[in-house]
Order: sequence, then structure tokens, then C-alpha cells
Amino acid sequence: MKFSKSLAALFAISLTFPALAQVTIDHRFSNTDAQSLIGLPMGSHKTIVDKKGNLKWSQWSLKRKPLDTPIGFSMQMDGELAIEAFAGAAPLAVTSQTLYNGRYPFIVTKLVSANLSLEELAFSVDPDSKPGTIPDRNSGTHGLDVVRLTFTNSSPTQQEATLKLSGKERNLPGHVTGSTLITGAGEDVALLTETAGATPTPEDNGLTLAVHLTIPSNSSKTIALRLPYEWQAKRNAELSTLTVDQLLTKAVAQWDDLWSHGTHLEFPQKDLTDFYYSSIAYVLILTEYDAAGDLWTLDGPAVYRQYWGRGEYFQARALEVAGFFSPARESVEHAFHIINDDGEWDGPPTSGWPAWDNAGGNAAAVWDYYLYSGDRAWLAKAYPYLLHASEWIKAHREESTLEEVKGLPTGAIPIKRLLTGAKCRTIPDPPLAPGEKSYSYGLLPWSYGDSGLPEGHSYSHNFLAAYAVDVTSKAARALGYRDDAAWLDKEYAAYTADIRESVRRAVTLEKIPTPYLPAMPTYPEGAYSQTFLAVYPTQLYSAQDPLVSGLIARMEKEEQQGVPTNVAWAGPAGVWAGEAMNMAETYLLRGEKQKAADMTIAAMNHSYTTNVFKEEILVDADAPRACDTPHSKRANGEGTGDMPEAWGNANAVLILRDMLVNEREGTLHILPGLLASWVPVGKTLTLDDAPVTTGRAISVRVDHPTAAKWTITIDPQSKIRNFIVHIPVDSPSEITVGGKKVAITPEIPVIAGKSVVIEVVK
Repeated sequence: MKFSKSLAALFAISLTFPALAQVTIDHRFSNTDAQSLIGLPMGSHKTIVDKKGNLKWSQWSLKRKPLDTPIGFSMQMDGELAIEAFAGAAPLAVTSQTLYNGRYPFIVTKLVSANLSLEELAFSVDPDSKPGTIPDRNSGTHGLDVVRLTFTNSSPTQQEATLKLSGKERNLPGHVTGSTLITGAGEDVALLTETAGATPTPEDNGLTLAVHLTIPSNSSKTIALRLPYEWQAKRNAELSTLTVDQLLTKAVAQWDDLWSHGTHLEFPQKDLTDFYYSSIAYVLILTEYDAAGDLWTLDGPAVYRQYWGRGEYFQARALEVAGFFSPARESVEHAFHIINDDGEWDGPPTSGWPAWDNAGGNAAAVWDYYLYSGDRAWLAKAYPYLLHASEWIKAHREESTLEEVKGLPTGAIPIKRLLTGAKCRTIPDPPLAPGEKSYSYGLLPWSYGDSGLPEGHSYSHNFLAAYAVDVTSKAARALGYRDDAAWLDKEYAAYTADIRESVRRAVTLEKIPTPYLPAMPTYPEGAYSQTFLAVYPTQLYSAQDPLVSGLIARMEKEEQQGVPTNVAWAGPAGVWAGEAMNMAETYLLRGEKQKAADMTIAAMNHSYTTNVFKEEILVDADAPRACDTPHSKRANGEGTGDMPEAWGNANAVLILRDMLVNEREGTLHILPGLLASWVPVGKTLTLDDAPVTTGRAISVRVDHPTAAKWTITIDPQSKIRNFIVHIPVDSPSEITVGGKKVAITPEIPVIAGKSVVIEVVK
């Protein structure tokens, strides 16, 4: 349901409004080695745009991935188009990179030299897609990248400009053939389709395609390039004949059409709205079908072009709350096909690294899809995978109970699963008193640490694994499997009791006075970003738990640039903006909405100017690192991992949505994180057709027509009756619900099966 124009007119008041409140997203903490991305949603091609405006891609899509492939299999960029521009002999220098119109996942690179400037616009488009469909669903043969290059001469005299193009495909160099770069194997690298009247010429023994232009005074000339995906030059006549501007119009329309089928969100601040929509775009671009037709949610386009169940939860949930159920469901169903025959639900699937949090991420994604969709028949099909994973968890917790047993028969000694690649550090091994259980007693087996933790028994793995058992129990109850629910409840109680006992003992090893929720049993001060999984989404610990409060207090003291440090490989030397938003979600659950908002904006200001995130960014290169690995050996401003990092953009979608609509223990909370300053006088915030787990969807509108008056209009779409509205106004003098005065409290419980209007007077 969209709010009608007539309803909007009820709140239209002619006033002179003050400037917007200060919600500034200026990317002031962006990393120095950033890169951007263009691509089609659910397509096989992801094209990196570097800071110079060059395009790079890997040939190793999931459809041709070997069976045994290490992480980073597509890190090698064996396709490239270098774009070099000159004014006379002087190269043009990049001055900025932004998104097209602030929102579309098209990269605008601006370059200048003296009086000559160049705007490079790179975007992806499927010329054959039809409205209402997701472009390039099956890596459409006509999908392509397009580059529009516009030279502008602002001087009173004509200027000479040169554009030089060189590149490769499948690591084979492109040779100039007319207006095209073609490999010796006959595959296109790039086609020059609009030349502004100039004649392209070969240079550098035919490896450079050069265009020499004369730009009259105070005028512009445009050149257009096409990079068709894996295309034989002999088929070039089959390519679309649309002009570059027509292709741009089509690409814009495709994204507008896609966004129109999802949740509609408009903040008074355009930067926030644009961040929301561009983040949805990146999450969708970072999905891909494999050769079997399974849809993977990916963590990145290169190093992390891989599937992690723990990340898939946040990405799938972001798609669900944004209203894109089909790709969310397909990504969850992919997880069904990677579970081992004994129920081990590990990941990433091609690495072999034991990371038990993936089981919880997969299970949580299954449960959330059911909650948002209400599809009980689908849950019944998914249930055997949940059950099998929970059986594996129950059985394999026995391994940790035997690790420290003295006199254990040689053949029964638990193995430490094979790990290859980067190691972090050796986990501390404090002595045990005679008969004392190990600190990891009852947890899952020894596993990959990740994110700056030593290999061992990280709590984040166990928080999510326990959650897998919890949601399986809930699924069993929803489907009427009472016997299963009974043993699952018993196992969940036993598992969480072992976790809590291990935490209790780990706290005694802490080195600061205020107890805090630790990262792992014998190394509590380890990198602790994912420790917040205990709160969100698992609710194993309350957001108000003293140990959670202690953790937050410690992290606040160590913050830099508004976000926490010691969150992963870089340790105290770096920050991880994407993970910071999980801490913001915890603030939100604690009712500390100012802190949640501040950290959200700080995290967004650690994104690059095209609204993409790096994993970590070094902020204090002189501080200790969590791990002595290539991940952490960076200079200030440099980042680790891949970019864009899907978690970052998924978490941006989630925190912005959760500030406005948030489910807690079966109750829907409206506006739990909205600050009054985010809706200045004369402005409106709208959230339309937002899926919720307590019903189908809800729409919310917040109007602030005068300094003294606020109006909150809620349409529960007849499916939601009970909810709580958090009043964003400080010290109101009067509150009415449906025209009737109610007690003045920060939280207003509402029972309504139809639209309700709440008016607040200061």
C-alpha cells in the first residue's frame, strides 16, 4: 500500500522551513585503495572500476568454477579495459568518483587537466530485458558494460584531447581491428561505437586503440564504448543498435522498475535514501548462479566471490526486508545443496575450513524466510536440512568434552580439522586444576577462528550454532513435530548452559575490572566484532545483559572515527564499518537510539564515495595487529579483504529499516530508532510495504508540518493488530491516537487492524 496523494495533501502546509538537520554522509573516512563495482542483478559478470576509471573483471565466474577451488579463485583480474585520457600530452587526473544521480550502481569518474575535463560514466545493461523481470537472470548473452566518455572544453580556445584504450580478455591482449579491440582468439574486449567524428587509429603495434579529438571552445564531445560479455567478434552485428544514451535510459529504467517492486523508503535526507537503494543494488549484483542453477549470495566480486552461510543470513534478510523474496529464497535453497551427508553445514563450501557459525547462518536464513513469507509448505521442505544440521551439532559437541581427558585411548582422540592458509596466533592454554573441565567443554569442536581470532573455540561460532538448534525447534513446533521439538528444546538448553558456563569461566581470565562478554574461552580480549551475534540475531544474551554492557563500554573506549576497533585481522589498528552496524543494532535493542544513529552514520562515512564498503580500514598503523598476516599489513587508510563487501551494504539496509520497523520477541516496534532531528520541520519520512515477521507488511509515514506538531500514520494492512509505537518527540505535551488522548509515554501500545493516526504536540 502506497500513501495516496490525497492523504499526503492532508499534511501539506505552506511554511518557510529551516535547513535539514545535520545528517552528513561525506565519506570522510574512505579507504585509499578503494574500488567500485558495476554489474547486473543476479548476473555472472561483476566489473570492478578502479580509482582511475579502468574496468577489470575475472573470467572465473561460478559457472566455470573447478570443483576444488581456494578462496580468492576469481581474484585474478584476467580481463581489463584501461582507459587513459590526455589533454595534449598531459594526462587527465581523477578528481572524484560518485554514483550516477547518487543512487544508481553506475560509476561516474571525473577527470581534469587545465581547461579540459572528462566525465566517464560506466554502467551495465541488458538491452533485451523486459520490465518486471530481473535482468541477466541467466547471464543473458546480450548483457554488456557500457562506458560513456564526455570531454568538455571550458576555455575560449579549442583543445586537443586523446583517448587511449588497451585491454585483455581471458588474459589475451586486445588487438586493434577498425574501431574494436579483439583478442587473437576472436573475442571482443571493447567496441568503440560512437567516435564524436574522429577516426580511431592503432598505436603500440596495434595494442592501443587511440582516438584524437579537437574540442571546440565551450563545447563537449562524447565517445561511447561497449564491452559485451564473452562475445565473439564475428557476432557483433547481433549486438543492440541502441545509442549510449538510449542504453543509459534503459539501464536506469531497469533499476527503477526493480526497486519499484520492493519496499519503498524515503528519508528527508536524500543521502540516506540513496544509500538504502544503492545498497540493495549491490547486494543484488553480488549474487550469481552457478553451473547447476543455484543462486549464491557472494561476499565480494573477487577475493570473496564465495558463499558464507553466516554472511548469507544478513544478505538474505536484507533482501527480504527490502521486499525481494525470490532471490532471498533461491539463495537459501542453495544452502540445501551444500550440506554434508552427516549434517555438517560448513563453509565456505570449497575451502574446507571448519567454521561452525555457517550452520547457524544457514539455519537462521531458513527461519527468517519462513517468518517473512509465511510459507509453511516451503518450511516443510526446508525442515529436514535444519534437523540434520541440529543432529550434527548435538553429536559433535561431544568432541570438546574429550579434548582434555587424560588417558583417552589413542584412537578416540579428537582431531583438529585441517586448516590451510593464514593463521592468526596460538590460543592461550591456561592450566586446569585436577578434575577441572576444559574451558571449551560442551562447545563445538576446534575450528577456524577468522576475523582476528585464533583457531580454537570462538564464541561466535557457538552462538550461531546454538541458534540453529533454537530455530529448528521453532520450525518443528510450527510444523507440528512435537517429539522433535522436545529433544531440540532439551539440546538447546544443554548447549546454551555449556556456553554460559564457558563464558562465566572465561570472564575470570579478563584483564580489566569491568566484566565483558568475551570473544573466546581462553582469549577473551581477542577481536570481538562478531561477539554481538550473542545479541543479534540469536538473543542468547539480552542486549541489557551486564556482560554486553561491559563489552560495549570497553569497545566505546577503544573507538576511532566513531566506530569500534579490534574487530578483526587488524586488531586495534583497524575498523570494520560493515560489522560496526551490528553493534548499532545492539544499541537499537538497548533503546540507545542516538548511539545507534551516530554509529550508523559513522559507518557509512567509512564507505567509498560510491557507497561501497571495504572489509577493514587501517586507522592506526602503529597499533598492534590481531594477526601477523597479509590481511593486517597495511598502511593507514588502506583496506583488507574484498570490495564491495556485501555484508556492509546488507547491514546498511538492515539498520536503516530496523530503525523504523523492528520485530522483538514477536512484537512489532514502530520507529524504535528514529531521531526527531532526522525529520526536520516541514519534512516527511515514508516507509511503504515493508515486510514484517508479525504479519504481511506495514506502511508508516512521519510528518513534521510545524515545530509543535508531528503526525504518525500507520497502515498495518489489516494483518497486524498489536504493535508498539516509539514516539520520536522529546517531552510532548499531548498525544492522541485515532483522535483520542492517551497517556504521555515514550512507547504507545496500539491495537488496530486498520490505519491509525497518532498526533503529537510539543
